[in-house]
Amino acid sequence: MEESVIIDDVAINIFEYRADELILSNSRDELIDFVLAIDKPHFVFDDWFIEVRYFYTLANCYAKAHKYHNTDWYSDDLTKAIINYRKALHIIKSNPYPNINHVNLRSRIETNLANWLSSQGRGLCCIPHWDTAIELDNNPVALISKAENELFIAQHLYDESHVYYHYFQAYQLICLGLKNIDLLHDEQKIAYAEDGKFLVFKAWFESNFKLSDFDGYKTFKEETETRKQRDYLKWCGDNHLFLNDLNDVCTNEIVYQDILTMPSFSQMINKSLAMHEELIYHGNFDEIKNDYCYARYLIFTAKGIPNYQEHFFNKTYPHIDDSAHTITNLKVNHYKSAFRTLYSIFDKIAYLLNSFFNLNEVDEKIYFHNVFGELKKGKLKPHKKLVDSQNCFLHALFYILKDIRDSNQKDANCDTASRWLDPDAKSFSEVRNAMEHRSLKIVDEFGHSLTQSDIEFHKPLVEELKDEVEILQCKLEELYIEIAKAKRVDDTVLKAKLEKQKEHLENKLESVRNMLHEKHKRSSYSLLITDAEFESRLFTLIKLVRNSIMYLSFAIHLDQCNKSNDGALMMPRNVPLKEDW
Repeated sequence: MEESVIIDDVAINIFEYRADELILSNSRDELIDFVLAIDKPHFVFDDWFIEVRYFYTLANCYAKAHKYHNTDWYSDDLTKAIINYRKALHIIKSNPYPNINHVNLRSRIETNLANWLSSQGRGLCCIPHWDTAIELDNNPVALISKAENELFIAQHLYDESHVYYHYFQAYQLICLGLKNIDLLHDEQKIAYAEDGKFLVFKAWFESNFKLSDFDGYKTFKEETETRKQRDYLKWCGDNHLFLNDLNDVCTNEIVYQDILTMPSFSQMINKSLAMHEELIYHGNFDEIKNDYCYARYLIFTAKGIPNYQEHFFNKTYPHIDDSAHTITNLKVNHYKSAFRTLYSIFDKIAYLLNSFFNLNEVDEKIYFHNVFGELKKGKLKPHKKLVDSQNCFLHALFYILKDIRDSNQKDANCDTASRWLDPDAKSFSEVRNAMEHRSLKIVDEFGHSLTQSDIEFHKPLVEELKDEVEILQCKLEELYIEIAKAKRVDDTVLKAKLEKQKEHLENKLESVRNMLHEKHKRSSYSLLITDAEFESRLFTLIKLVRNSIMYLSFAIHLDQCNKSNDGALMMPRNVPLKEDW
């Protein structure tokens, strides 16, 4: 067992200096040796800010050491930077009284985390982190990265009207970045070189558009029938929950539509297909959207219900007071239904992709895990047909799988991205499995604290039972020796007496073991989670699902853009819409 090592201000300064030195020198082998030497679980930190600096330094080292041109796109090594950025971010966000140094470091953490997510094809997941960095201190690197991302998204859209708005966003960011150019290092200023893409794009934009061309995006008003509908749409927009790429960069009423759909794709003429079979992918995508919108509305509705407001739906029976302080009202059941619906969407996305991209046999059991990955020697790898894929949006979906399903669950010593997606909450799979197969109890903070106090109170009693098992086992081993001796000397009286003692101890040992077994069985039966924790997890889940649906659409569009028709006869067709729309 290794002894703890204290990391103080002097030590972290040495770590940071050496890391910067190796990163600038591009000494990959030395950098890997260095990061392996300092990535130690037994470090103890003088204060929380030193710990943040440590994880930030570690993340920067991993980011530099494991770049995509050196590593397979799906490698676990590419997750190490994200894990450590998230650790640093979690700690620094927990500090309620930040000073200017804390704000500056958080801005850099948010920016680097966003840049790394972007490199995984997650062009939507990264935007909130850049936004935070820009809001904190107009981080010039975040401005550059977000501008590049806006151009990237515009490049992969099939809706031209949306493309122009992303151009507008990129233009505004480039102009803001120029105002902060003096804050950049020389190598970062290259982005604004006279013949560079930013200034070339800026000149092109100014020659083709006026800023007033985009006034309509702010002044547009969505018609609503009721106040509740308006409140719902505003809540969706403010939380960036519409299936609409514009909602990632603005919350104006122009985004109050789930406009994203199945992109156009080519298919061979096949007379054997029934009409609904020709539209099966469009219909399935519409079904996924419908499930998502239903879950989103359930969350909105539940948020307006007080924790202990009763409802007639479950007033038809007397409720047990199980001392767990469980909330069983309509609010919690809406939340649970939303969680189930959202989680199931991942498998529906997988089924659509499996069929569209011909990954597995049609009749094979399909779910998110076996389409996007398979566990080999404890590590998650993508489907064999996706290993060489250059489709960055399929990469994004693979990494979302790694976020929601811990690929190293059996290795308690292995850190994962899933663990650090939302460190204060239970893993998605743990919550889902408890909800579907065992028992999930949602309680308020006060009830949870009472339950935890009761659990802590009984811990010494459990330890006493474990100690008693060891004592009884020792006594039995001694008796076995004594009984053997009595047999050798043929002392039947002593042997009978010792056998009786043995029977008594074995019965007692079995009784104590049964109590411990009962304790383990019952303590692991229910998963207890606070309402705030479950709500936090649910919001993280809905945003991952929302982004996954959008990545699905982008992935299919990108595939079609890169695909040739091999000379087959293709005919365009319009996708019919229901009359109400």
